[in-house]
Amino acid sequence: MTSIAKKTSALAFFFFISIEIFAHRVSFEGFSNAVFIDLPEEFVLVQSQGEDSFLLQSKIAPVNSIVKIYKKEKFTSAKEALENTTQKLNLKTFETKTAQWRNNEACIAAFKGKISGAESQGYAAASSIPENKSIAVIISWCGAEYFNNASFLIESFIDSLCVDSESCFSPGLFTSLYHPASGKEQIIKLLIDKKEVSSQIDSFDCKNSEYLIEREYKVLQMYMNSPLWKEAWQRYYRMIFKDSCKRLQKVSFDIYGTLAPECKDETDFAQKLLSWTQGFKYEREKTASDFASLPSIISGGGSDCDSRSMLIAVILQSMNIDSIIFVSSEFHHAVAGLVSTHPGFGFTVEGKTYLTGETTVSGLTWGIIDKNQSDFSKWIPVLLP
Repeated sequence: MTSIAKKTSALAFFFFISIEIFAHRVSFEGFSNAVFIDLPEEFVLVQSQGEDSFLLQSKIAPVNSIVKIYKKEKFTSAKEALENTTQKLNLKTFETKTAQWRNNEACIAAFKGKISGAESQGYAAASSIPENKSIAVIISWCGAEYFNNASFLIESFIDSLCVDSESCFSPGLFTSLYHPASGKEQIIKLLIDKKEVSSQIDSFDCKNSEYLIEREYKVLQMYMNSPLWKEAWQRYYRMIFKDSCKRLQKVSFDIYGTLAPECKDETDFAQKLLSWTQGFKYEREKTASDFASLPSIISGGGSDCDSRSMLIAVILQSMNIDSIIFVSSEFHHAVAGLVSTHPGFGFTVEGKTYLTGETTVSGLTWGIIDKNQSDFSKWIPVLLP
């Protein structure tokens, strides 16, 4: 394969940026912390020029990505920016989708064409950035011969883009445009603490959430032998959290509105959620990921420890109640975590102590853990936005 440096020489339109790279995040100079990309692990910055563009390459898959920020005066729409960029690269686009994403216009298209003489295939995406009306364009591709086995990583990369503070709590750009909501309600009836909660989700939420989970599990599997496998696992759960929050937003508010008025405090509310999940039907998923989507759980499907813990975290975080999940490869287990002034066992992460919540044993309260599982070094914390 031609080196990435040689490939970039053919990208005449490519001017590049100043960026800051953190553990898993690329953020853009001149923007707030709400505008960033939650990178798959082992994507490295290969080239940057100027103040508005950069090129990244995966170290474990033949995938390359360009991200370019156009100033607001350059184009009148995301679609125009995407078309202009792909035309300069002589790429043939198809399956183009234009829709509202994060309350602004976004556009995405599949493409084929030669990049630096090599037959390539991938996706181009563009979205307005509400903060200053700039437009972000992502071009992510691999050699055409690798596309069938690498497209999931390209899709995940595009879904990593966050353009505002609420992007961390919403399905990503790729998923939203290629796997949109149906616009039809599915009624949900829940019984929590002997109270009926009536709510709804979109009728496509179950299948769209399952698509995201299985795709991200494919990404996770790429890192099984990587020294960054823990970081990859954390991102896997972050991506599920990000996709699930908006889908369950109304459910979360309806649960809180029904239960909270009779709760003594936030921990009392969280206990009702914990007791509720402890009563779920335990069932392993017959999928590669073995993770039950949250819309399917509240629709009556089975679940296990990590999906239950994630469900609690989504509801609590949606109500601005500080929570977390902990996962362990050694124990093959997951527990929820809650910041609380109540006494009990907890793990401390970045200065905050989270009481542990066991979702698979009925009758347990927050702050109780099996003594054989109390070694923090054997748990991986998944911090949530």
